[in-house]
Amino acid sequence: MTTLAKEEYTFVHELDLEFAFLNEFDAVKPSAYQALFAQLAERHLAFFHADTNETMKYGLSWALISISIEILRPIDHCMRLYATTWYSGRKGPYYRRELVFRNENGDIMFQGSTFSILMDVEARTVFRKKDLPFALTVPREVFCIDANPRLHTAGNYESVETRPIKNSDIDNLGHVNNRRYGDFAYDAFDTAEIPLLKQLNRIDYYFISELRKGDRVTTEKAVDSGEIRIRGRSETKQEIAFEVVFSF
Repeated sequence: MTTLAKEEYTFVHELDLEFAFLNEFDAVKPSAYQALFAQLAERHLAFFHADTNETMKYGLSWALISISIEILRPIDHCMRLYATTWYSGRKGPYYRRELVFRNENGDIMFQGSTFSILMDVEARTVFRKKDLPFALTVPREVFCIDANPRLHTAGNYESVETRPIKNSDIDNLGHVNNRRYGDFAYDAFDTAEIPLLKQLNRIDYYFISELRKGDRVTTEKAVDSGEIRIRGRSETKQEIAFEVVFSF
């Protein structure tokens, strides 16, 4: 397919960090970063006719595999953010995208990379064809951070809680929206760990398998030097659904 010629990284989008995105210690909640990444990507892709509304015409949907975020300046209040993003390349089925969020002075507050696949919605399989039925921009191979779509982790995990998947967890694709995994992970923090979000340097989210309504998920936690790892284990399928790594 013919790609669009415009340099997409030159487009600046204005987004608001809302009151509900902050916790009681004026720290940004984990799922708030996901919400801002999603808003930027969808708004931007819609401008370039590559958003979900466009891909669904061909029975395809973008599905996030991982998000890696580096926090350079802590945020402790509601603010306007000025964000840029660009498609940075494809390797196999993985499409990589860079996202940068600045304040009004142009200082980078946080930045990161996402890896996504295209999913055949009906077959629930990965779309692997080289040629796409819609156009993407020319990749700009400039990367914000070191990131990898595959999880390589180990640790001594302890069970925190088991919860059912409810109506409000399910999105338009009929599975748990990835943003809810950030909430599940945050709910596994104990009273002493919640204030540590103000010291957060990096978050890595890995979305490994689907959770659906009626499933039950057990969150498990491992605490290492400088890291808190939270993962969700599907009790229905007996497999890991997600993992979030918090680095301080």
